[in-house]
Amino acid sequence: MQRSALRAFIFLLCLISLCAFAQENRVIRVGVPAMKDQSGRNVSGDMERDRLVATLNHQKPDKKQHLAVQGVPLDGLTAEEVGAEAKEKQCDYVVYTTLTELRAATDSMQRTTPGTMQTGPPGTIQSNPGGVWNNPGVPRGQALGQQYSATVEYKLYRTGDVEAVASAPVTNLQAMPEEAVVSQVMDRIAVRVFSEIKKAPAPTRE
Repeated sequence: MQRSALRAFIFLLCLISLCAFAQENRVIRVGVPAMKDQSGRNVSGDMERDRLVATLNHQKPDKKQHLAVQGVPLDGLTAEEVGAEAKEKQCDYVVYTTLTELRAATDSMQRTTPGTMQTGPPGTIQSNPGGVWNNPGVPRGQALGQQYSATVEYKLYRTGDVEAVASAPVTNLQAMPEEAVVSQVMDRIAVRVFSEIKKAPAPTRE
């Protein structure tokens, strides 16, 4: 009797553990094609794709929703190729990225109204609003070296859908090499993508 009760107890514990494990590992797969470069600076789209994939995979799971995100690299070049590959790899979402601007602080600034400077498209999320460019009391490059500004627009789709779940340009301004500035933008996009996924209804895979 005691052995039977012990076995039943152990079985119950294992069942509870398996249920908890399944809950904590509901993984949303996000397909990531190569970043498009429209900046004219010759930044590797494959490298930035891999950066975004890696950063997505390092996002901490959401404990309240028992939700985790997994980045999946996609090799397709056209929308049709990307869509087919995303379905084949069972991706729930696809995030497209486009580098729309990458320039140095010494480049000519685009002024909007007197006393202000536009460092990205309207609605841009700036990750360094207190940088040298926005502080007229600090000479350009003083104690910081050359600064670069990068703007990457992302668009997040459910796999197979034609309307984006979310989209926005994200800008980063830092005193570091060009590609490193772009990579930091990709890190911020990964955070925003996971945030948008957590707000959306749970996807159903076919």
